[in-house]
Amino acid sequence: MMFPFLKKVESWVRNQWVDASVGFILLFTALSDTGDTLFDDVMSGNVGTSHGVLVLGLAHIIRSIPPVLHSIGLIFYPEEA
Repeated sequence: MMFPFLKKVESWVRNQWVDASVGFILLFTALSDTGDTLFDDVMSGNVGTSHGVLVLGLAHIIRSIPPVLHSIGLIFYPEEA
């Protein structure tokens, strides 16, 4: 009885659009915290958790690019799939 629920949760968590959305949210929130001093912080070695969240957001976005592009291709060019 619990397994169908877990399957639905897993499919939602592994969705490329969710991954891209999470990446953009992480990127924008980290940039709002570190945007003014990002270059100076990195050059001086004053790296904190906001900088790690920025890298994590970029990783989520980069990881989601191929599946998102594939999905967009299926929408606009369905006969080539």
